[in-house]
Amino acid sequence: MILFARILATLAAIFGIGVGLGFMLDPAKYGAMFFLTPNGVPGLAVLRADMTAFFLVSGILSAVAAWTKAPSLLIAPIMLYATAIVGRTISLIVDGNTPGAFTPMIVEAALVSGLWFARRTFSGSLAHG
Repeated sequence: MILFARILATLAAIFGIGVGLGFMLDPAKYGAMFFLTPNGVPGLAVLRADMTAFFLVSGILSAVAAWTKAPSLLIAPIMLYATAIVGRTISLIVDGNTPGAFTPMIVEAALVSGLWFARRTFSGSLAHG
């Protein structure tokens, strides 16, 4: 189970680091992939700063947790992706459904589930030595 948990955390890390670096290096391109259009240079800065922070930090924490089997490091990525699901759910209720609205929610739910499993597994491994 530990190996599977480490694989799940590593996959979340690869996703987060990859998307985070994408926003850092090409915010306009990655923004478009997320249906975001920057409003001039300040908008590019927001994409580069905020979106990079969201994904890169969650990816780095997931990577370190996968390496060290430290369950506490997974709390932040779990909360970030769970909060994103809540925001998307509210948007569905308030703004209505759009084509492709559920795809990112499925990805986020998979990330939350995988990281939650890893956190529980890493916690159990600490209890058993």
